[in-house]
Amino acid sequence: MDRGIAGLLASLWAVCDTRSCCENEGGRAYVVPTAVSRDAATQLLSNLGLHPTVVDGIVYFRMSDSFRLDDVAQVRRRLQRPTGIQVTWRVNDSGVFERDGSVDDSDALDTGI
Repeated sequence: MDRGIAGLLASLWAVCDTRSCCENEGGRAYVVPTAVSRDAATQLLSNLGLHPTVVDGIVYFRMSDSFRLDDVAQVRRRLQRPTGIQVTWRVNDSGVFERDGSVDDSDALDTGI
């Protein structure tokens, strides 16, 4: 495991399954989530302000300058801050991660995430 993103991985593993990761690949970090959990990984990274991009199933993101990705507590605090939009993920009967449709987000602002 890449120690530089160990705190992030603890939060990612709560919402998705990953097959690989790297803390520095050409100046970017990445995770390789399973196809069924890629959206959940991308949403979590977006919520952290890490600007994820997906290329060939690999989710690349920038390392944070404002909090440490190796610190579980800092990552969790960052995720707990109010964002104005709340997304809940659940595992369905088939074991697939999916957004919980019970939350009415019709009043949510479009943030481009």
